[in-house]
Amino acid sequence: MANIRTTAIRDTAGSFVVNGNKTFISGGMNADFFTTAVRTDPESTGYSGISLVLVERQMPGVKTTRLRTQGWNCSTTTAVAFEDVKVPIENLIGEEGMGFVAIMLNFNNERFSMAVTANRMARCCLEEAIKYATQRETFGKKLVKHQVIRHKLMECARHIIATNAMIMTICQQRHNGVPDDQVGGLIALCKVQATKTMEFVARETFQVFGGKAYIRGGIGGTVERVYREVRVYAIGGGSEEIMLDLASRQARL
Repeated sequence: MANIRTTAIRDTAGSFVVNGNKTFISGGMNADFFTTAVRTDPESTGYSGISLVLVERQMPGVKTTRLRTQGWNCSTTTAVAFEDVKVPIENLIGEEGMGFVAIMLNFNNERFSMAVTANRMARCCLEEAIKYATQRETFGKKLVKHQVIRHKLMECARHIIATNAMIMTICQQRHNGVPDDQVGGLIALCKVQATKTMEFVARETFQVFGGKAYIRGGIGGTVERVYREVRVYAIGGGSEEIMLDLASRQARL
């Protein structure tokens, strides 16, 4: 985020002229407004000189292109280009040069919501696998009566329950008023925990369904879809590697 290159330079008419590109914008094809991080000080580097401006989709010079992604199809992930887009000074959000703080504070909410969603999707996979295993028969008995299947299901449950406990710990801390800058490291670790849980559970429940989970919209359709979503949750909002590094820095290691 400290390497933002999109600029917003004041012109003589009292507007910002925005130039640059943004990629991986969720919902970009359906958005009417873009909250856009820009450099209002072209000489600045790093965290300083970053501001937030509201750019309207209908403004001349705004171009959007749909990105075809592996999963998350309902998101309409988008590349947005700004070419000499004139934005009124009144569209500045917050104080000029203070945009980086707002971006960082918002990341906590984004990462936490992704952790909650990832763990819930893992639970959906487990619920579907249990339902299937209690109905499907192989070698003369229900699938769930095979020890290896029961072990898979319980390993999935163990990961999901542990992740949920971590999520609830964060909920309690935020409810008790622990500042975002103090809980940020735990949220980062929680996102890693949740996405790794999601990946593990998606894989193991896929094995329970076998080939049925390889068919879109079929009996194992939930697991098939979640398996396609694994990578976007592991990378979106900050990759697992970045989250671990962030947590280590907040722990002053």
